[in-house]
Amino acid sequence: MPPVPKRSPGSFLAACLLGAGLFGLPAASAAEPTASAVFFEAPYLTKVAPGTTLNYAYKHVTSEAKLGESFDETLEMSVTAPPDDASKRVADVLIHRGDREGEAGPFPTMNGNPIALVLLERDVKEMAQLSKGSPFYLRNRVREHLGTGKVEPARFSYDGREVEGWKLSFAPFAEDPNKDKLQELAGRRYEMLFSDAVPGGLYSVDVVTPKADGASNIIETSLTFTGATPPAAK
Repeated sequence: MPPVPKRSPGSFLAACLLGAGLFGLPAASAAEPTASAVFFEAPYLTKVAPGTTLNYAYKHVTSEAKLGESFDETLEMSVTAPPDDASKRVADVLIHRGDREGEAGPFPTMNGNPIALVLLERDVKEMAQLSKGSPFYLRNRVREHLGTGKVEPARFSYDGREVEGWKLSFAPFAEDPNKDKLQELAGRRYEMLFSDAVPGGLYSVDVVTPKADGASNIIETSLTFTGATPPAAK
């Protein structure tokens, strides 16, 4: 995995926001939302009070040293409103890994949750490094599946109670014509949990890369929401 960034340019965010316009919102009467609506369009951060910090735990585990180091991080995403429009939101991410610190953002956004894009941008860079492939190609494949992945109802435990939400899952390289070049990385699978009961909408992202025989995983990455810090009292 790449080192802790001093300041991420947010290339995955830019690509995804550009691609978000290709996907429409589902009809109001639809029983289930589309993948693009769940990931790109839902206004998760507009429901978060300016000055709130959303906290996440990040874990990256590899089975062999040649696949990169394993590590844990905490991520703090501060949510603010620009001074000229209190209805909008800007997100900044502070990343802690041991005694190292980095940043990602700022991300001006009305929809989605930028913290997932921080993870996915890292994911693309890791795959490009390990496979010697094009990050542009890999990023586009992931982006396509973010808009067309499988969405199904989900119930999960959050804050000591059961909440209802949506699970978005996809395997962007399973049928890719160039998957042979990716070798075992072609089996990488993504699963995300969303719920309006969770501040920021996104509860977790789990990414696993199984061995070719399916016996175990060679890389596992997870991002989990751990709580929100409310705005400081004035």
